[in-house]
Amino acid sequence: MELEEKVTLYVNWLQERKANNVLAIDVRGKCSFTEYIIICTGTAIIHNKAIADFILEKSYENKIPVLGKEGTEALTWILIDLNDIIIHIFTEETLEMYNLEDLWINKKIVQEK
Repeated sequence: MELEEKVTLYVNWLQERKANNVLAIDVRGKCSFTEYIIICTGTAIIHNKAIADFILEKSYENKIPVLGKEGTEALTWILIDLNDIIIHIFTEETLEMYNLEDLWINKKIVQEK
C-alpha cells in the first residue's frame, strides 16, 4: 500500500469515528522518526478511547503493524505509532495546551478537515 493511500485510509477511519480537526502533515525529509503525522481531537476522553480502539482494530484487521501506543490510561493524548505514520488523538484542551501542530506550521499540510 502506498503511503499517501495509507494516510487517506487513516484520515477516513478517523472521520468515520467522528474525530474533529483531523490534520495530516507530510514531514518526509523534515523528521527522523516518521513520514506523516496525523493530529485529531475527540470530544471527551471516552471519545478519544473509542477513536483509538477503532484505529487499532482497523490496523490489525488490515495487517498494518502497530509499533506502539501511549496514553491509553489518561486518554487526553493518545499516540499510535505506525512507523511511517504517527497518530495523535487529543482532547481539545490538551491540543490547545501543547499546540503540537504549530511545530510543523511551515511543513506541507496535505489534508485538513
